[in-house]
Amino acid sequence: MGAVHQGFLPHGMRARAVCAAIALLVAAVFAPLPAAAQQQASAITRTEIVDASSIRNGGDMDFGDILPSASGGTVVVPASATPTCAVTGGLIRSGLCRSPPFDGNAIYQAELRVMRPSGGSITLTGPNGATMQVDDFTFFATGATVYLGTNGANSRFRIDETDGTFRFYVGATLHVAATQMPGVYNGSFQVRITYN
Repeated sequence: MGAVHQGFLPHGMRARAVCAAIALLVAAVFAPLPAAAQQQASAITRTEIVDASSIRNGGDMDFGDILPSASGGTVVVPASATPTCAVTGGLIRSGLCRSPPFDGNAIYQAELRVMRPSGGSITLTGPNGATMQVDDFTFFATGATVYLGTNGANSRFRIDETDGTFRFYVGATLHVAATQMPGVYNGSFQVRITYN
């Protein structure tokens, strides 16, 4: 007589019963929940801390190639995006005329004060220690950087670009002596800015 085991399912039926139980459990997990009495939403908060000294030089000042005259003279680079150099004293000038741009970031509608190089002039040095002076620095801007005028050693601008970016240009006057030694002359200057 064969043995009868009560309370147990044959192996194949047991596997089907386990699968059915898992299916019911999965269905319960994914069943929709009752509506909540309150709802919530969120928003992202953003701000930016601006470095008040954020300023970059976008190029060099260039007076071009100059042929001196018997009396000497000057070359003036105006502060402009598209400058045209002017000469005095019979100098002959050719080549690039460039007013360097300065770019930076501040706060929308902040007032920017740009200070001339210390002492108001710089010295360019050439071959065998020969020198030339650069002075009468000027500053100007167009567009969303509004030029407000000059007050002593400072030129003032207002930043009207909503993202706080600004750009201004620097001009100056180069003094060329009648006996200026031929060669390449170099120098550098610093522009200091403050914000109100």
